Amino acid sequence: MARPKRRISARVLIGGAVVLGVVTIALAGTGIGPRFTEVSGVDSIVISGADLKRGDLRFFSYRNDVGKEIRFILGRDESGQVSAAFDACERCAQYRKGYTSSHGYLVCRSCGNRYKLNSRGSGIASCAPIKLPVREAGGRIMVGTSQLKQHQELF
Repeated sequence: MARPKRRISARVLIGGAVVLGVVTIALAGTGIGPRFTEVSGVDSIVISGADLKRGDLRFFSYRNDVGKEIRFILGRDESGQVSAAFDACERCAQYRKGYTSSHGYLVCRSCGNRYKLNSRGSGIASCAPIKLPVREAGGRIMVGTSQLKQHQELF
């Protein structure tokens, strides 16, 4: 005996697509962290300033003398100014989740607060990026390894 063909209603298909879309967006924002570029240096790390365009945020990873990973972020604002911070915030560093980026903003992966990298000392409920001093000269961005090592306990 032949079975009657079942038709899936348009409502079921649309509902399933909406649920799948919402789940995908939610996981993309929180589940997957940024991609880190590994860098090295003895006294300083030198990064090409040409690789950092206006509005960009880039994530970097440095290993100290004993192999401990120290993560930091470089960004260039719309005026061309370079700023840097550790991949940890003052309040949420204890959770070791760091940041991700979304449309030019840093987003704390623990509490969800959003910041522009160059926001100076501002934070919400003491969640604020921990600034990292850097220099830019001759098209190169220099990060002192001693500065990185001073904050290695964050990681």
